[in-house]
Amino acid sequence: MRILDCTLRDGGYTNKWNFSKEQVVESYIACKDAGIEYTEVGFRRTSPEEGFGVWYHTPESLINETLKNVISEHTKVAVMAQMGTFTIDDFVPKKESLISMVRVLIAYHCNNKDDSVLNVELIKETSEMVSKLKALGYEVTINIGRIDKMTDTQIEETCKLITPCSPDYFYIADTYGNLGIVKMNYILDVIKKSYNGKIGFHAHDNLLNATVKSIDSYYNGVSIIDGTMGGIGRGSGNAKTELLIAHTIMKNRDEYKLLPALEYCEKWIGSYKNNHVLYFITGMYSMHVNYAITLIETYDFTFSKCFNILMHVYNEKKHNFFDGNYMKSICDLY
Repeated sequence: MRILDCTLRDGGYTNKWNFSKEQVVESYIACKDAGIEYTEVGFRRTSPEEGFGVWYHTPESLINETLKNVISEHTKVAVMAQMGTFTIDDFVPKKESLISMVRVLIAYHCNNKDDSVLNVELIKETSEMVSKLKALGYEVTINIGRIDKMTDTQIEETCKLITPCSPDYFYIADTYGNLGIVKMNYILDVIKKSYNGKIGFHAHDNLLNATVKSIDSYYNGVSIIDGTMGGIGRGSGNAKTELLIAHTIMKNRDEYKLLPALEYCEKWIGSYKNNHVLYFITGMYSMHVNYAITLIETYDFTFSKCFNILMHVYNEKKHNFFDGNYMKSICDLY
């Protein structure tokens, strides 16, 4: 499983993409330190749009001046480009850019708001654009929105239309957040019958299951999963990057680190006391919940200190049963 963090691009819906350079740099560093493979910093559009910040169109010069001193080959930069809002001339050759991946979005697959009619010409144009971007040296994905509104036949036809351009990933988006796990897995099975390439999944949290279905999609053939730190995003938000990381750690994989993502959440998105992050950590490590309750209700520690205390308790194998005196002695050490 690979993780693509789109905190800045999808989270931009909450502040009209008015991120400071400090936020962007710290988001990238958090992803890098957490071991995340891709971070999506914004949309690429031909021109600015009134009322929106610079990360809504994300010019090449902005990425260069912001990330040039922190960029790492281990955490690649991605941008999203929606069909109809950009041209191939908005991209330079990959060797001249810090961008590694371009995610080409088809927001609406239909003709004239009629979901029964597949917009074949748009899909063909998208495939041609993918080929052009790949010729420039980028990894390229095709992202289809509103996958729940497509019939099996439309999905199968789309798979056949995009196969010749060989996108690095064929992404499906749960745009309205209404997919349950059974329906999501059914759609994935339809895709796999017609498409041999790698699949990606982008979930929304309207049913409070974005993280769960994202993880489940991995076990049904998805290769890359989107998340945002703290689940930040339009409306209900997205799968939580920190919970995706937590799942991999619980599966005894050590390529991801949890604390960098949590520290970014604490500083820029919301307090752990409001988001119950300490509770999920105790659940993740099978710790008695009173350890989290004590930290929240009794102490005013920074998040990092709370995390380190819980890890101390866990590493000393005192986590299964709560001991108030022991907890006080550990907190006094910190």
